[in-house]
Amino acid sequence: MNAAPVFDRVYGGLKQMLREGRRSPGARLDPAALADELAASITPVRDALYRLTGERMVDAAGEGFQVPLLTEPDLRDLYAWNLQLLLAAPRLVDLPVPQSEETPTSTVAERAEALFAGMARLSGNCEQLAAVTALNDRLHAVRIGEEIWFGDCDEELAALAQAENRRVLLGRYHRRRIAAVPDLLRLRYRANG
Repeated sequence: MNAAPVFDRVYGGLKQMLREGRRSPGARLDPAALADELAASITPVRDALYRLTGERMVDAAGEGFQVPLLTEPDLRDLYAWNLQLLLAAPRLVDLPVPQSEETPTSTVAERAEALFAGMARLSGNCEQLAAVTALNDRLHAVRIGEEIWFGDCDEELAALAQAENRRVLLGRYHRRRIAAVPDLLRLRYRANG
């Protein structure tokens, strides 16, 4: 029996759970309970948790695992790093961002991820794209709260996608979120609380 499909299913399920914010920051991730929830043995669950630890989506806490705690400085750093990566794309101003295959039910968080991955893809640098993709994963649960907090995210993303010089709009987009970090964190911590 090939263990890869089981691992892939477990890893994908755990990653989606974390991206969607179905566990609060600081929540313990018990491999045995997750194995029951995911209808898998404990080994692929533990392996997936270790992989997610390497991706910084899970913290190894003593002998167990937990959803990383998220502080105001941490979240500000994530937004600032996202901005720095996007501004480093050398052709950021020169080319339009390829339109993603959006489904009508895609969320603002998914549309932001597609837009930022498209911008990173323009750089032609696979490491830059990988870093933006990893940040998208880590910010997804918070971006769900952005839609609730700001209310105009669709217009903001549309302007970013269509702008000729998106450097200014990228700065404004990220500064707005950095200023709202306390409120976005409250939303994130209350989501499961």
